[in-house]
Amino acid sequence: MIATTGEITVRFREAPDEKQLQRFASGYGLRLLRRNEFVPQQAVFQPADRSDLPALVRTIEGDGSTKAVWLNTLSRYTRETR
Repeated sequence: MIATTGEITVRFREAPDEKQLQRFASGYGLRLLRRNEFVPQQAVFQPADRSDLPALVRTIEGDGSTKAVWLNTLSRYTRETR
């Protein structure tokens, strides 16, 4: 099982301005958390309804303005000691 953070990262085809991001977020029931400072086309959102995140990702992927959409996940690593 993959543990998600409940956040969704979206990479847009073009870098949106703040108004475009807010319209996008409200259209999908999302709250803008942050923009990626190194990739202006990318932003992280938190959905109001987290009941079916994979379905929400598939819906957002169908939006013509998006290039890629994914769930943020948690990873666990262990260090091998010798």
